Amino acid sequence: MGNLGVISFGFVAAGVAQQARFTLCRFQPSQQNAKAPSWEGHGGNIAGHDLSVPITDRSYWESRYVLTELTLRREDGRTLVVNDAVVNISREKHMVRTTLVGLSGTIKEYISNGDYDISITVGIVSVRDGVIVDEYPEEGIREVREFLDENKAIEVSSVFFELFDISRIVVTRFALNQDTHSNRQTIDVKALSDEDYVIKNTDY
Repeated sequence: MGNLGVISFGFVAAGVAQQARFTLCRFQPSQQNAKAPSWEGHGGNIAGHDLSVPITDRSYWESRYVLTELTLRREDGRTLVVNDAVVNISREKHMVRTTLVGLSGTIKEYISNGDYDISITVGIVSVRDGVIVDEYPEEGIREVREFLDENKAIEVSSVFFELFDISRIVVTRFALNQDTHSNRQTIDVKALSDEDYVIKNTDY
């Protein structure tokens, strides 16, 4: 992916904290000067539980975050693979609500589905010869910006987007705060789904 790379700083931090926690622990025996515990009368069969299964219902994933590899493709054919992207998707349905006297609630008339509102948090680290280096990822940011500055729809591809039949997005906004404390820079991207439409005129 050129100068783009990924490292899970969350897992690294969690591992360090876990090790520190164990170094601070002082384990004591549960019983002192006592007989060994007796398990008589506590026998029985072990109760099992069904294994969890993947959730494939797309409605479950709406408004949830997930880490996914994301491929971006511009109209000129240039492609960029981002392997550190957290995506959030939400959608509003357009409908007319009518209030009637004496009726609790409203009458809803469905009109259409709105666009998908998409939030993407992209993580960029500095990489040289396939190795993460302790430098600010200037080149990686430039590469991503060329796609974010595109004033046309961008093709997107990922397992997560395929769940919602999203293949193109239009970037509406992006923002970043300069991260000078590490070699990783995050960019927050706002976008809308984009589809091809065929409008037919029946007035003739």
